[in-house]
Amino acid sequence: MKVIKTKMYLLLKCILLFFLVKLSLFGSLCLGRVEGISHLPPKEPRNMISDLEMKELDRKKANFVRIDSGSFTMGSPTHEYRRNQDEESHQVVISKPFWMSKFELTNREWNQEFDEDFKKGDPIFSLSDNQLDEVSGTIGRVGGVYAVLQYWEKEAEKIEFHQVFKQNGNWELAKSGRTYPFKNPKLAAFDDLIEKLDQIHCKRAGRLDESMPVTRVSYSQAVSYCWALTTKWRKEKIIPQPLVVRLPTEAEWEYACRAGNSGFCGLGEGNWLTGENANIDGSKKNYILDERPGRNLFVPLNRGSVSAINQESPKYPANAWGIYDMHGNVMEWCYDYYGPYPKYDKAVNPIGPVMGTARVVRGGSFYRTAQESRSASRAAYEDSYRGSEIGIRLVIGYPLR
Repeated sequence: MKVIKTKMYLLLKCILLFFLVKLSLFGSLCLGRVEGISHLPPKEPRNMISDLEMKELDRKKANFVRIDSGSFTMGSPTHEYRRNQDEESHQVVISKPFWMSKFELTNREWNQEFDEDFKKGDPIFSLSDNQLDEVSGTIGRVGGVYAVLQYWEKEAEKIEFHQVFKQNGNWELAKSGRTYPFKNPKLAAFDDLIEKLDQIHCKRAGRLDESMPVTRVSYSQAVSYCWALTTKWRKEKIIPQPLVVRLPTEAEWEYACRAGNSGFCGLGEGNWLTGENANIDGSKKNYILDERPGRNLFVPLNRGSVSAINQESPKYPANAWGIYDMHGNVMEWCYDYYGPYPKYDKAVNPIGPVMGTARVVRGGSFYRTAQESRSASRAAYEDSYRGSEIGIRLVIGYPLR
């Protein structure tokens, strides 16, 4: 009887200890969720890739830059002009290397991974005179290379053939080119027309604006693209396990943007950001930042639109690590939920709050001023938002959670 009582006592003690441990873990997690500022460290990868694998990845993905581990001051000093309160300066350690794309993701790259329904840019066809007449139900039209444009006017679908030309590998609308409105009752809808063009063997020439940065993609769509590319590149043995294609963390983004520079931007000496060295709105003097000694000349420059990605001859200079358009052009989704920075003396591989309502975007855009495009400037949007000035920059790195 005494032995049975002892066993019962030990069993009850074990059960009580189990529930106390579970309660402690649950309480810690809930505390983080209630405060909304829990910054749990990312899981350490089970296996780090070897030096040989790193060099092989450098060779295979030459359009990515390897960013080695290091530390930097994230955020902005209190004296930085037009800084915001959410840019509190703090030390960050990036303990693992990652690879960041030199350029923002283009429509062409996006289209390679998705079917017709999700492709970006209006389709372009090379049409003979007869083919154009056949699908239009008319006679006398002149063939050529045309984009098939679909738009809406007073809630009615409109379709138009618009002549295009190719410049630096990018199809663009010819401003003074031929245009033909499409009015064929036998092909009432846009999808019917595209199907007919394929049926009569009209040659597809590509899509409009293929070299433009992909925009109007939500955070969720960006993550989906990254996973599709991870699966593809692992199958093709381009990236080794356990690396994945993903979005950069906010800390990784700023670390790569600064490229060792402590100024308000990661270009040159970090002391000027205008329409001359980045695709931002530099149309007014109070829209730019220029602290170069003896520089009094103001050059108003505002492109007013997204710039195409030309890898052979980039329009704007790279930072010291060879990465382009980290300031301006399009904003770039980051992995993190938006929230206050962690209250640590030194944050190691921070990945943002556990929960939130908006995701971080960085870098400003063609529509934003220099102040909004600084290295430390932060912005955020809901996961589902698909803005005309928000795009993607890819990272190859270790899984985060």
